[in-house]
Amino acid sequence: METEHEVIITENADAAQYYATNHIPYIVWLNERNREQHFPSGCYCVEKLSDIDARYLDRVYRRAKGIPWDITETSRLRIREITIEDVPQLYELYQDASITQFMEPLFAEPEQEIIYTKEYIRNVYGFYGYGMWVIESKENGKVMGRAGLEYKEGFDGLELGFMLGVAYQHKGFAYEACSAILSYGITELEQRTYCSFIAEENKASRRLCERLGFEQHGSVLLNNVDGLMVEKEYLKYEYHVD
Repeated sequence: METEHEVIITENADAAQYYATNHIPYIVWLNERNREQHFPSGCYCVEKLSDIDARYLDRVYRRAKGIPWDITETSRLRIREITIEDVPQLYELYQDASITQFMEPLFAEPEQEIIYTKEYIRNVYGFYGYGMWVIESKENGKVMGRAGLEYKEGFDGLELGFMLGVAYQHKGFAYEACSAILSYGITELEQRTYCSFIAEENKASRRLCERLGFEQHGSVLLNNVDGLMVEKEYLKYEYHVD
């Protein structure tokens, strides 16, 4: 038997503030009677009640209760938001030195990574509604890697990023996950331009981008944080939806 959850629809600012303070799932219905009212920042608002469907209600409920969103899935994979409980599995994936050859490592102390993850969930998921997600096996529920879309200041579109644990490489999982994420970005986020920045020597990631339909457009200098700000050259790949 499925459990039913309640999401309240309100048009009153005071009621909305109460719900926000007490983490009660709610949606603000904006109409001519409340245009001058000030509602809590970050609240979910609709102008037409007909825009509210089961998926929208589910996401509003999950965000209020701190439950990760399910983003998309394939025949073998589930793409979802990260949780604090995923952090130990990430450390297992990052144990292999090849994982950090072309990307930043996790924090040395798990407690630091947990703090970072909590802030990421609140500030990135909560503000943008998208970000880097975890790739989860539908067969056994294990975290296999990360992939997702992020805003990159100074560049058009969203940046596609991806990482797959060594045990799961060369099995088509990265292509499967990134293809599903691009489809999600196009249909759900209505984003038509994507970019990815890859070290020239990272041939595996370059091949993946090309297989996904990205094209190389020169190179750019980006800052990496590795104890110090270090500027490094990356190849710029772009993907445009006609």
